[in-house]
Amino acid sequence: MVASGPLLPSVSIVERTMGLARQSLLLALAGAAFIVGGLLAERLWLSEAQEAAANRHAQAQRLAGDVRLADQLLTSAAQMAVATGERRWVDDYDTHLPELDEALAQAKALAPPAAAGRFEQQTRVASEELGSMRESAFEAVTVGAADVARTIFDGERYRNNTRLLAAATAEFTAATVAATQAELTALKRRTYTVGALALLGALLLGAALWRRLASRLARSRAYFLDAEDRMQRLASSDLLTGLANRAALHDAMATAMARATRDGHRLSLLMIDLDRFKPVNDRHGHMIGDLVLKEVAHRLRRCLRDGELQARYGGDEFVVAIEEKDGATNAQAVAERIVRSLGQPMLIDHLAISIGASIGIARFPDDAGNGDELLRKSDSALYRAKTRCRGSVCHYDTSLDEQVAERATLEQAMREGIASGQFVPYYQPIVDLASRSVHSLELLCRWNHPQRGLVPPAEFIPLAEDSGLIGPMTLSVLRQACADLPCFPPHWRLSLNVAPQQILDASLVPQLLAVLREAGVPPQRLDVELTETALVTDTARARQVMQAMKDAGITVTLDDFGTGYSSLSYLAELSFDKIKIDRSFVQTLHERPQSAKIVAAVIGLSRSLGVQTVAEGVETERDARVLLQLGCGLAQGYLFGRPSPALQLGASVESSAA
Repeated sequence: MVASGPLLPSVSIVERTMGLARQSLLLALAGAAFIVGGLLAERLWLSEAQEAAANRHAQAQRLAGDVRLADQLLTSAAQMAVATGERRWVDDYDTHLPELDEALAQAKALAPPAAAGRFEQQTRVASEELGSMRESAFEAVTVGAADVARTIFDGERYRNNTRLLAAATAEFTAATVAATQAELTALKRRTYTVGALALLGALLLGAALWRRLASRLARSRAYFLDAEDRMQRLASSDLLTGLANRAALHDAMATAMARATRDGHRLSLLMIDLDRFKPVNDRHGHMIGDLVLKEVAHRLRRCLRDGELQARYGGDEFVVAIEEKDGATNAQAVAERIVRSLGQPMLIDHLAISIGASIGIARFPDDAGNGDELLRKSDSALYRAKTRCRGSVCHYDTSLDEQVAERATLEQAMREGIASGQFVPYYQPIVDLASRSVHSLELLCRWNHPQRGLVPPAEFIPLAEDSGLIGPMTLSVLRQACADLPCFPPHWRLSLNVAPQQILDASLVPQLLAVLREAGVPPQRLDVELTETALVTDTARARQVMQAMKDAGITVTLDDFGTGYSSLSYLAELSFDKIKIDRSFVQTLHERPQSAKIVAAVIGLSRSLGVQTVAEGVETERDARVLLQLGCGLAQGYLFGRPSPALQLGASVESSAA
């Protein structure tokens, strides 16, 4: 089962929230525009209606005055005509009569239909009778019969009709004014009502908009909180495995150490490094490697209790913190359980993957007083576990600090030694077994330390490989060896060992060719030896390097054949010029029959592949005779000469040949 990492949102949280914010803003603006627009339209309409009603009311009041004035003028003109008997007053009466009719007509247009009808009904008969009586009176005035005209005006009938007409006119004009006043009052009331309703509508719409906006803001807040939670989890989690990352590890360790100090128990830190993980990446690609790391995280979770700290420290390194309370949890037992679990084969994408793990353990407060020191000391314990053997569990002790300090001092001395030429070439001859003539020289490295003297390779080669100094050291020694070559016979070749780490360096072949070209040495005089470890590390890269060497004229030898677990597959995949039989088989030729059979099989295999065979570790004539009888062509060992500098090489070769 492969653990999955944290899921990331398909749509940006910021984009989603900004979209909601834009929608909310548009909704608020639309609502506000609707409210303001409605209020403005209502105010405009009511303002126009009020203005029109006010105009009608003013006109009604003016018409009422005009009617009263016209009626007074008509009455005065009639009375003067009767009193004086003069014709001009009759003419004056005729002049003002249309004015009254016009004012009454306009008043009827403004008055309510009921009031206008009632006025018409009340004044029709009186108006007709008064008109007839006035015509008779004015005719009498015209013929000089003023007494007759006075008699008509003074009569009861004329007075009654005049009073009736005046009362109806007053009632009618008052009704007209009252009607316009009522219309104006109704409009004002309507203005207040509509305003109140508009305000209520605005409040209701505002409440609805606020509720909608609050809902959207709540969703936006939820998105931001979710984004914040995701960012916190992403900031504290390893994206691939889902375990805590370095930052979260340091914080959790500080909390755990504070708790351990308070409760008086130990905190054990397990530094876990995967074995054989790099070949998985190199052979199957980083995608399979990532799936393996996920499976490792899943298995770690199964090995631990809920709540126990586990983190990916970087690359293929993991960290587990165990709180050992009252002996309930034992870090050693947990570490062994993890080693067993990670040592079980993994089925990844139909591939059977086998890795393993080495673990270093350090305890708080016994070994360290803070988090950084605890990590460093657990890493020191891990280094010892890996140097011991794969799948080991080691606890920190104080001697590790001394080893680390010595290692750092030695590494610095090596850097200075490479720069000052302290690493010098030694040579061991490789001879033709039949003729005992020198075929080539294996180039070996010795450290001529100014204080410690000659340091053997076993003490500095592993450190050079781990620290990345093996490349500069190899080139330095090769450069010196190329300077020694003119002292040797021209047919002698150089055999150079290349470490597995150097195979991964894309500049390896160009650097070798540059050194040869600088010294004027043809590439055909160089033979490069590759171990099976280098091939396991990255077969594809090894194939590219070998092809580049062959294209340049350099020959390639498979070193330590028989010690790896897949040698035959490499012989099938890769093209070698020589095969070296490991010294462990040569030195047990006579004690173990199986060794002789293996050597014979390797020689036969080499012959069938058309490549030469070189036997290492030949120390006796008996070994040389047996190897020659088995068909081995080349050999090296103390029988033919020990590793020595160039000045001593000649005497060594001559004595061994003799």
